[in-house]
Amino acid sequence: MNNFQIEFLKAIKDIQETCVAAAMCNNSVSGSREEELYSVTSDVIYRIKELLDGYGNNKIGRIDIVKISTGESLKEKPYIELHDEIAEYIREL
Repeated sequence: MNNFQIEFLKAIKDIQETCVAAAMCNNSVSGSREEELYSVTSDVIYRIKELLDGYGNNKIGRIDIVKISTGESLKEKPYIELHDEIAEYIREL
């Protein structure tokens, strides 16, 4: 693997560990197991989107995702911040 791939995968690992640790310490969630899972997964998704937007790891910077068959980019035309837009699409608690 190249350095970028290694740094990206390490960042994903850190996101998972941080989100699990936060969930384990969060005693304020008094809802169902389903609510707890939505809370943890929405946190993970949001943090991955921050990573793609360039806020999660200075070594990595901003990342784009391109649909190979069309060349369409998630980040351009118009430019969006994925972590800002994701809130409208995922369930958060």
